[in-house]
Amino acid sequence: MLAWMLYVIFITLLLGAAALAAERAAALRRARTRWIWTLAILASLAIPTVIASVSVQLPNILIPTVTHKITALREVTTIQVAPLTWLREQSSQAPLMRSLNMMLPSFWALASAGLFAILVLNSAYVSWRTRRWWIGTVAGARVYIAPDVGPGVVGLLRPRIVAPRWLTETPSACQEIVIAHEQAHLTRHDPQVVTLALFLLVVMPWNVPLWWQLRRLRRAIEVDCDARVLEKGLDPEKYRQMLTDVSRRPSAYLGMVAAMSESPSLLQRRMRLMVDPVQRGPVAAPMLVLLAFALVAIAAQVTPPNVGSAADGEPHALMLAPEVLDRYVGFYARRGHVINEISRQGSHLFADGVELRAESETDFWVTTAPQGVHNTFLLDAQGRVTGLLAHNDRPKWELLSPRVNASTAQRIRVDTRSDFKVRSPCQGRSGPASHD
Repeated sequence: MLAWMLYVIFITLLLGAAALAAERAAALRRARTRWIWTLAILASLAIPTVIASVSVQLPNILIPTVTHKITALREVTTIQVAPLTWLREQSSQAPLMRSLNMMLPSFWALASAGLFAILVLNSAYVSWRTRRWWIGTVAGARVYIAPDVGPGVVGLLRPRIVAPRWLTETPSACQEIVIAHEQAHLTRHDPQVVTLALFLLVVMPWNVPLWWQLRRLRRAIEVDCDARVLEKGLDPEKYRQMLTDVSRRPSAYLGMVAAMSESPSLLQRRMRLMVDPVQRGPVAAPMLVLLAFALVAIAAQVTPPNVGSAADGEPHALMLAPEVLDRYVGFYARRGHVINEISRQGSHLFADGVELRAESETDFWVTTAPQGVHNTFLLDAQGRVTGLLAHNDRPKWELLSPRVNASTAQRIRVDTRSDFKVRSPCQGRSGPASHD
């Protein structure tokens, strides 16, 4: 579990670096950037999960008679991160690591539940506060008017503009600038985007780089909103002055998902971009785009550690298609006189009633066997199953069981029972005793 969590953090850092490069390239082209960080947050959750646990059906060009091959995505990754590999090995050997891995799922669940509760309680608190505000009209827009909150947008699912009381006492030109900014947020569904990002964080609240990506998303949303407002023909100098005036007014924090003024450092950057926009570069932008794609490709090629039970370090089980499992159903003769029967129940494979869990299309481990014991189904050049190889690395041993048909399996079982009766001690006593 710990190895997989660090793997996710590492992937998130790579995708964050890719988003930074893409954001810089977009700024050089005067393009919007909020979508970059939205995709980075989604990819930071999706890529590690999909690569670690999903298998896909691909055309099998090496075996023409087999139309498709089920392949685990983690099997096609090529970049091994040494610390993650070492940590995975320690997780199954060191008692302290095993104990830590057993505790992490509980910590994860508590952190997710706590963050979700905070979001729900914050939404309920905002809803309660809005009932104490009154609804008025500012610059032609119906808004909440509050004594100590705003300007901004409140609410997660149904956002609405809230304006502070002092704004109603300012000149109409100032009101129009503020309302234009907040309406730009609503038009582009910025509150819903941030709400989605917040609830995605509930899935992995321990992923610190994901919180940093959320901060960058909020920053990109404000910068994009400034650009959209100025594109409508507003005076940049008046707009900057209004941002400065708003930043000097105290406002209660209610978890607003979009506000006209954020942190001082963000405000300074927003104003600097209005005065001195990023210079265009004919070569820099394509190079940054290539860098972003390269980092995403690296993130997709990092091999995840096997994930399974925190207690026993079992690898993560893949879900294989029923038609793949059906190829293995049958009888296998071990040492020529013991028959192992492989059967399928739904999407699960069993060996004499004991479940086999898939590591790949052909490799399985037995849930009741000691750790490290694996079973590999052997295929011939035409993709037909020829046998079952049980093996272990430490200590190293192998046991091959060729595949046999049902009649051969029945004959071996009959012969085995007959041989057992002949060798049984009870059979030796059935006749009269002989004396010398």
